[in-house]
Amino acid sequence: MKKVFFIIGLAIVALWFSFYTENLTEKKRREEMKELKPEQLVSMLMRDSLAALEERAIALEELVKHVGEQDFAQRHGRLLGIGSPTFYVVKGESDQAQVINDEINASVNGIALTIPLKYIFGNTARDASGWFDIDDFQNTMDFNAVSAAMNDYVAKRVKTYQGDGRMKFLGAVAVKDGEIDQALTVIPYQLK
Repeated sequence: MKKVFFIIGLAIVALWFSFYTENLTEKKRREEMKELKPEQLVSMLMRDSLAALEERAIALEELVKHVGEQDFAQRHGRLLGIGSPTFYVVKGESDQAQVINDEINASVNGIALTIPLKYIFGNTARDASGWFDIDDFQNTMDFNAVSAAMNDYVAKRVKTYQGDGRMKFLGAVAVKDGEIDQALTVIPYQLK
């Protein structure tokens, strides 16, 4: 008798986990996003999701204060795998920003910042944003195409920044081994 109940219970569990439900709006949006070219996808997300990204950004001072703390990294950072740096979305402002050789040199509470304006490379902005999941792409080449499109999108919008002195920024940083160097490179999403 116990075997019968066990088999029935096992069948119910198997049947239960054979199906799943999904929000239809989210499914349609995900399917539409797969059809977009990387440039269109980045443009749409920067237009529609930049405000949400700014809301979850942490102050640069807070990152400096808590860098290396495991709990802080889990709450605010994004780790892509073993050996990967931890990516953070940060915001801040500086009164000492200067544009020199296509980049901004600034200081925030004693931390020297470099913010590239023209030559933006790498995956930091893509990975910190959390907007993209590698599993949503057919291959790594498509995933990296999104990164290149995002860097290009940002570079086109910030390369004309000429403000010296006071500056507000929203950007992405990569922290390796839980330590911040004396100079921190911030990949910008937005400069004001």
